[in-house]
Amino acid sequence: MSGCPDCRIAKVNKMLTSTAHRDQLMGVIQFLPGALMPVVEKTGNTELKKSLEALAGMAGTYRSTTRLTSLFSMLTKGAPPKTDGTPESVTNLLSWVFTAIFLPMENIAVYAGNGVMARDVSAERKAEYGPRCVYFWFYSLVFEQLTYILKLAKLKKKPDSAEKEQEVQGILKKFLQAFLWFIMAWGSMPQQGTIKLLQNPEASFLKPLHSLVELTTVNGITLGPWTKAMCGMIPTVMTISDICKTL
Repeated sequence: MSGCPDCRIAKVNKMLTSTAHRDQLMGVIQFLPGALMPVVEKTGNTELKKSLEALAGMAGTYRSTTRLTSLFSMLTKGAPPKTDGTPESVTNLLSWVFTAIFLPMENIAVYAGNGVMARDVSAERKAEYGPRCVYFWFYSLVFEQLTYILKLAKLKKKPDSAEKEQEVQGILKKFLQAFLWFIMAWGSMPQQGTIKLLQNPEASFLKPLHSLVELTTVNGITLGPWTKAMCGMIPTVMTISDICKTL
């Protein structure tokens, strides 16, 4: 029954009608061209290379535009997560906060990059939106990884059991995904200078946050296109694999 054509079509339909699931499929389209680029470059086909780069850019823009729905999903799931005073609950909350800030900033960065801004906004100002959203993405992943490390440390104190082993494997899998996204985010950070959250911080009540962002800006690392693509491709495929198991 599970192998019948109608069942397979129903599963595909179920995946495509979910914004979160569709985002993961578009992730493959976004990262696969970069993963194939070394092979494409060896062929010397410049037109194919340009086409794949355009395809990756299109998928990336689509994801960045629609991913704002994740914010509403976060806000409808008993958000923000409650803390019980344990270190892992605090880092989990911080990861949630940074993610909640990152998502709308990512949308603004996409609009700025595609010219959907007032004409009097300079190109220099438009270029500042990208690093701002990457900063909050970067630190959401820092705190997410800390959460997993703290959870593993707590599990280590428990007696060995099949349930513990399964839980450890689940956390390690999530940690690997977060780590790969973290490397990608780090490679997207500016390699010099500081990120400025506000143009005129002196006149804003957000000046403390602006100063914190400047103080904690981390210089980016250099990643080749293939490495960056694989850092996105691997966790995306892992997520799709988990989604397919639930359909």
